[in-house]
Amino acid sequence: MSRDLVMAIDIGSTGTKVICVDASGSIVASANTPIDSFSPRDGWVEHDPIQLWDSVVNCLGEIRNNVSSSRVAAVGITNQRETTVIWDRKTGVPVYNAISWQCKRSAEICKRYGHLEAEIERKTGSLLDAYYSATKIVWLFENVPDVRERALKGELLFGTVDSWIIWKLTDGTSHKTDSSNASRTLLFNIITNDWDDALLKEFDIPERILPAVGDSDSLFGEAVAPAEFFVKPIPIMSCLGDQQSALFGQTCFEENEAKCTFGTCLNLGINTGKIIRSEARGLTPTIAWRIGGEMTYKVEGGVYVAGSLLNWLVKKARLASSVSELTDLAQSVDSTEGIAFVPAFVGLAAPHWDMTARGILAGLSFNHDIAHISRAALESVAFQTYDVLRTARDGLGISVQKLNVDGGMAKNDFLMQLVSDICSCSLDRAEYLESTSMGAAYLAGVSTGFWKDLSEVKRLRKTERVFEPQLSESRRESMISVWNRAVERSKGWSQ
Repeated sequence: MSRDLVMAIDIGSTGTKVICVDASGSIVASANTPIDSFSPRDGWVEHDPIQLWDSVVNCLGEIRNNVSSSRVAAVGITNQRETTVIWDRKTGVPVYNAISWQCKRSAEICKRYGHLEAEIERKTGSLLDAYYSATKIVWLFENVPDVRERALKGELLFGTVDSWIIWKLTDGTSHKTDSSNASRTLLFNIITNDWDDALLKEFDIPERILPAVGDSDSLFGEAVAPAEFFVKPIPIMSCLGDQQSALFGQTCFEENEAKCTFGTCLNLGINTGKIIRSEARGLTPTIAWRIGGEMTYKVEGGVYVAGSLLNWLVKKARLASSVSELTDLAQSVDSTEGIAFVPAFVGLAAPHWDMTARGILAGLSFNHDIAHISRAALESVAFQTYDVLRTARDGLGISVQKLNVDGGMAKNDFLMQLVSDICSCSLDRAEYLESTSMGAAYLAGVSTGFWKDLSEVKRLRKTERVFEPQLSESRRESMISVWNRAVERSKGWSQ
């Protein structure tokens, strides 16, 4: 049987997805497994690394019911970024749970390294924040017995989720990552494309625990586990952080092309080509991908809370029985009547970067009801998108008039129209909204000759619907003014 498929393994924050894609870009098999997260203290978020691996195994078990591994030409990996795992290099036993990108436990550690802010930003493109991996590693060194000592002896390995899953897929023979994931650690120099010796020394992290860094389209090892699926070894030919993979999956291959992913969080990314664009304060330049030895950069604005706000309103606040009902409530009123919902539950990320901010619902009166609150919640996603896009437009001088959109929340027509109205730009929604998974599949396919080049991949993406702005400029400006006032009130809350 010919190898007529490529496979992508996508390990996210709430679930793992595996897809198999044929040469036409159609998905012929897919599987999903949920992932649990734990919050043992306020601001802490963890995953069980073993469950992360088990979620991959479960998905491959489902895929095996429909597709033989003998048809798979190559595997691609994409993953939630920054999440930190440290494990024993011999036994594979993690020393602690995976510390999520969402976790704020190392905020105090960040303060100790304040003198490094300028150096970190210049070398890594990123801001000094608990979001990234470096201070999570420091926390593990300082709070889990013997971890620092064992790391110094070379007994342990560190990785973001991609490295952990690659290590497991290759049965412990490959400890690797790619440039896009390495660039999210605060330890990787995005100019030289290498781990930065000076930053490693400052954070007191031994280089021997770090994965080798390859191009995003290089060989990351051969997948052999679980043996029930991989009857024969299959090369792992792509690796991309989830937001980079979504940019690739949305076929934003040219400079200034942009996408926005609406999922648990929100991330807007703009391809900046071979140039590191650091002028837009509050947005982070980072590596999009390195393919065939050629670097492509992007600038991005990540927002911590988007879809997770709607889930909180349904499951915790019990404002509605489903996100669909929440949307119906929001659509039942013409406006929020002057209220704003700032979902800074774990602080504000781009472009504000305030770890002390907290969520607020501002402007309430007896005239408001759950319909107005529901609308304010959905509008908050649009306003956060606007904040990032405005910063990119003003800081970079890029006139972004179209966003390719993806992610689970992009299915919501009402929300997409709100985003188009508030951002004053067109939204191009693809037929297949899981662009993160598709990006890893596309790159694995190009790297093995399954597709000949990026232009062939570009033709595979199909538009399902385009949203155009319909809101008057005066009303748009009035709504933005209310939002801005509320954001300022949310800042510094937990100081």
